[in-house]
Amino acid sequence: METARRDVLLGTITWWGFHGLLIWLGVSHFLNVRGTAGQILMSDLFAGTLIGACILSLLRLTAGRILLRAVGLIGIALALLPLWQGKFEWGNLTDIAIWAYTFFSFGPMSWRHALYTPLGVFEKMTTEKQ
Repeated sequence: METARRDVLLGTITWWGFHGLLIWLGVSHFLNVRGTAGQILMSDLFAGTLIGACILSLLRLTAGRILLRAVGLIGIALALLPLWQGKFEWGNLTDIAIWAYTFFSFGPMSWRHALYTPLGVFEKMTTEKQ
């Protein structure tokens, strides 16, 4: 398999897979709701924003990318809050890694940033070859 085709295939799998993971994180919240009324309202808002941002991002709208970066920052802050309070859990490190990757992968330094241009990175790759 050519390197360019392999990169497109891996990029596509990563693109859809990561959006699938983020949507699952949002949906799983609604399937496992626990806590007080105030906590549930805030986490519902967070999960709803995450799902909405993923949908906007899948439609390649810049608002989705910006919302995903904002959700990433909020996710990092929510994962650091228990650490700040002195309650260490290994799951917090996983959360920080997921949200940091979300923040980085939808930023201007990422190759995915080009997906939000009119042609997108995959279209540019095919036109450059010809």
